[in-house]
Amino acid sequence: MIERLLDGERQLGGEESRRAIGDILAASDALAGCLDETGKQWLEKLGDAYGRRERSVMEAAFREGFCQAVLLALDVLAYQADLPED
Repeated sequence: MIERLLDGERQLGGEESRRAIGDILAASDALAGCLDETGKQWLEKLGDAYGRRERSVMEAAFREGFCQAVLLALDVLAYQADLPED
């Protein structure tokens, strides 16, 4: 299970995410064609910053979700420990 959770190759977001990535890349290419070298450098910096932001958000969401799952598991264990034995 841990290996599955840490699998960075898995595509999150499914088909909608793939379409959005395609749209982003197409718009970025079209915009780059309209810019001078300075503009292209700024566009690349913007893309890099956006990528870093997305990675940090995904990592934070993973950590939060994992912690919530552990807390839920602890609640289940505590509940089971309080059940009378048959």
